[in-house]
Amino acid sequence: MSIRKEDIQVLFDTQTIQKRIVELGKEIADYYRPLTDRLYMVCVLKGSVHFFSDLLLNIPMNVHYIFIQVSSYADNQSTGNVVIKSILDESIEGQYVVVVEDILDSGKTLHHVMRFLEQFQPKDLSVATLLDKHENDHLGVTPRFTGFQVPNQFMIGYGLDYDQIYRNLPYIGYVP
Repeated sequence: MSIRKEDIQVLFDTQTIQKRIVELGKEIADYYRPLTDRLYMVCVLKGSVHFFSDLLLNIPMNVHYIFIQVSSYADNQSTGNVVIKSILDESIEGQYVVVVEDILDSGKTLHHVMRFLEQFQPKDLSVATLLDKHENDHLGVTPRFTGFQVPNQFMIGYGLDYDQIYRNLPYIGYVP
């Protein structure tokens, strides 16, 4: 399968994405501000970096940035094995932690990330996802904060890629 830019149909334009991210930042702050004065936000690299960056600019709280890289692909094919390719650089024990993911699809990667982070005993561990393919099971992972619910189609842009390209599109689209 090859995807050309002209084949991509815009689902959410830049303004729609940014408006929703501002709302999500407020939702997150409203939820956590009564509980803590700081959040630990975990960016699941690479796809979440745009969403993570824009979201954190809209959370009026003290936020610690944590980045983890996860892989389940070899040569554009899923291996079925999820591997955490980085380690935590600070303790999250007893902290309020939000994992930021670009898209919740099958839930396999995020389920693995959540299990990995649980071993460090955070006080609270939740998920903020920009896109939720809500029709899928997600292996029991339920996001606390969701940008958009989307159909079970191949999404691309704003961090989401096809063969490491199109991540830098300023919108989210799909290929019909």
